[in-house]
Amino acid sequence: MGDESRQYYEFGRFRVDTAQRLLLRDQEIVALTPKVFEMLLTLVESSGEVVSKDSLMKKVWPDTFVEEGNLTQSISLLRKALGEGQNGHTYIETVARRGYRFAAPVQAVWDRGVGVGVVESVNAAVNTKVATRAGNAFRGRGRMWLGMLLVLALAAAGFIYFVRGNKVAETSNVIESIAILPFVNESSDSDAEYLSDEVTDSLINNLSQLPKLRVVPRSVTLSYKGHESDPRKIARDLNVRAVLTGRVHRRGDTLSIQVDLIDVANVSQMWGQHYDRKVSDLLLVQEDISRDIFENLRLKLSVEEQKQLEAYSLYLKGRNYWSKRTEEGLLQGIEYFRKAIEADQNYAPAYAGLADCYNMLVVYGINQPSEAFPKAKEAATKALSIDSSLAEARTSLAFIKHRWDWAREDAEKEFQLAIKSKPTYAPAHQWYSSYLVAMGRFDEAIAEARRAQELEPLSFISNSHIGWILYFAGRYDEAIEHCKKLLDVDPNFFPARRYLGLVYEQKGMYKEAITEFQQAAKLSGSPLMMSLLAHAYAASGNRAEAERLLVELGRQKQRYVSPYTVATIYAGLGQKDQAFKWLDKAFEERDIWLMNLRVDPLFKPLRSDGRFTILLQRIGL
Repeated sequence: MGDESRQYYEFGRFRVDTAQRLLLRDQEIVALTPKVFEMLLTLVESSGEVVSKDSLMKKVWPDTFVEEGNLTQSISLLRKALGEGQNGHTYIETVARRGYRFAAPVQAVWDRGVGVGVVESVNAAVNTKVATRAGNAFRGRGRMWLGMLLVLALAAAGFIYFVRGNKVAETSNVIESIAILPFVNESSDSDAEYLSDEVTDSLINNLSQLPKLRVVPRSVTLSYKGHESDPRKIARDLNVRAVLTGRVHRRGDTLSIQVDLIDVANVSQMWGQHYDRKVSDLLLVQEDISRDIFENLRLKLSVEEQKQLEAYSLYLKGRNYWSKRTEEGLLQGIEYFRKAIEADQNYAPAYAGLADCYNMLVVYGINQPSEAFPKAKEAATKALSIDSSLAEARTSLAFIKHRWDWAREDAEKEFQLAIKSKPTYAPAHQWYSSYLVAMGRFDEAIAEARRAQELEPLSFISNSHIGWILYFAGRYDEAIEHCKKLLDVDPNFFPARRYLGLVYEQKGMYKEAITEFQQAAKLSGSPLMMSLLAHAYAASGNRAEAERLLVELGRQKQRYVSPYTVATIYAGLGQKDQAFKWLDKAFEERDIWLMNLRVDPLFKPLRSDGRFTILLQRIGL
């Protein structure tokens, strides 16, 4: 067959071009997304056999978790493209509880390249017709040669027309420019306006990562916000081929998004999809929408570009799970960041994400500092070796210098460098505010925390962090109001319950504090939350429950129990010697919470003790 041989599958009026990944009906292209084409090819290659749903999902969405609804929807789109139900044709059969079968007879055809195959068939047809007409019209030998030359000319012209036509058709199906219009907020809640803006901004940022795609900047499309405009006019004004529109509706912690991609050149909807997700999964739905849009743009990427895009997609998934701050979420985040590194070993943000996961494993008592911080530092350093200007990596390193190295001046410099490099990176402002709290610079800390909230108005982490800062600043009523608003949206977001419990305790509202800590401990399984609950019991006078939890914490084998948090329990029980014993242990283990010792309200009973002053001097506070 030779190197130029290509395989096709034919059934009915259709031909599947495996090399070009096209479906043709009577030599006209049938528009399919890459995933739907992959599904068709899988079924056609197994014609007559049942292909299980699990096999189809693994083939079409490798290394990606998808729900069965995605499969059902893709099958529906494929059936529609094939025209099932018209003239009695049925190509795809559903086999109950098993999967799907391609029922039509399929013929595998090999050809020596599209051009040669088509030329041969066109030549045959043209030769027959033209030769007959030439024989009737011309009798002389010279005229016979003229007829043959005419045949060849027509054949060549037909070939050139076909090839050019194919190229034009192929090019016309590729979208290389797009405008993402501001998403419309359909919620009555004015706060939800942030949702529509956040989704719009993230899609512009995500799609801007795609090679060979020109995305109109947000600053330009913002002028269309709040106006009903004709997509065709917008496309002409902005000189783009496609326009993306969307609508966002929020009900409590549920987010509904409708997205439509319009091909203005053909005045047709290329694709539309409805998404229902939790607000806490906002990053994930943004990645889902970006991926689906990309598949429908039909961009042709090189192997290297595909690798970069895959790494970026995995990175977004990792960030989504990292933001949940649960053990499962952090471990899942590590897995996705590692996959992103496997896809592209020089993708610096993935190393920064890995560092952040290891940092949070310590914060939430999942790993010991001596186990996780060295891994975090190695990952952050690797990221900076690839991209020295990467704000995410500098922020990770600053966190480590503050919490693990106790190099406060270096930590502040790293935070400031990260913010200068990327002023819009919210975690840099958030963690810098934590540093400022430890230094007792509360006004600056609140300003940085507010900036993080402005940058990520939908981030539960950024929002709840303000409650934590207000707690340390003694602004308890503000902190309570702030945390309650967050819990109205997502009652399961345990960090907000942690901060709310701390504030209630300082106001002497022990019953309410205990309730919040119980919920936080149940939701997170974190020893940190259990320690806070024990301290609340101690402060309320329930020594028996506090001591019971102390014993339970001592039995923890799978989780790291912070000596600092154990010291808070003994401080609450009034056992100062035990409290200082555990603070000394915290010093030996370089416990991350020691940086808060100077300002932590839980240690008020110890501040008049000379040992407290000595300890502050030892840790440089």
